[in-house]
Amino acid sequence: MKARGVSSFCLVVLTASAWSAAAGDPGWRVVRGEVRVVCPMTVGGSFEARTGAVGGSLHGSGSGPSSLDGDLTVDLTTLDTGIGLRNDHLRGEYLEVGRGEGFDKAVLSEIHLAEVDSASFQGRTTFTGTFLVHGTKHTIVGRAEIRREGTSVRVDATFPLTIADYGIPKPQYLGVGVKEQVEVRASLVAMPVAGSEGAGR
Repeated sequence: MKARGVSSFCLVVLTASAWSAAAGDPGWRVVRGEVRVVCPMTVGGSFEARTGAVGGSLHGSGSGPSSLDGDLTVDLTTLDTGIGLRNDHLRGEYLEVGRGEGFDKAVLSEIHLAEVDSASFQGRTTFTGTFLVHGTKHTIVGRAEIRREGTSVRVDATFPLTIADYGIPKPQYLGVGVKEQVEVRASLVAMPVAGSEGAGR
């Protein structure tokens, strides 16, 4: 479920990349960010899984400025819920980190944006993308807000994820379960990459 948090972060960066492509820039690289996965519990209330281990870069696709190549990743081994035992259960029993490719990281790719303001590099938009977690890929849909901060771009994104879609067992901790749908919230800052570096990723 935390893995989804990763995808949200990735989505945000992708949005910024699309704008750079429209303006003729080579792409964007994530320099810092945080992903939070809000997990509502069946008995009421919620807890969060967080990580700052986000990376990747994106650039405009040949199919148009609203499509992005490259990908964004989140290291699922760093997800933290604030409780050690719950962390162990989340990473090992539910996300199965350590199982191999497609399990240790969440990856967001094939990003497509709705309308964006290429002139100001700012605004709100919706997006779709392909999200890989727990060895399974699905299309996600979310909302993002992009703001310019000097030469960098800040992106805040959010989207829902359904745990069962990715073959992840319904999480339970000390007899308390997590609802089927969690919400991913991500904030990140991206910087322009130099020439061929952005295009090569």
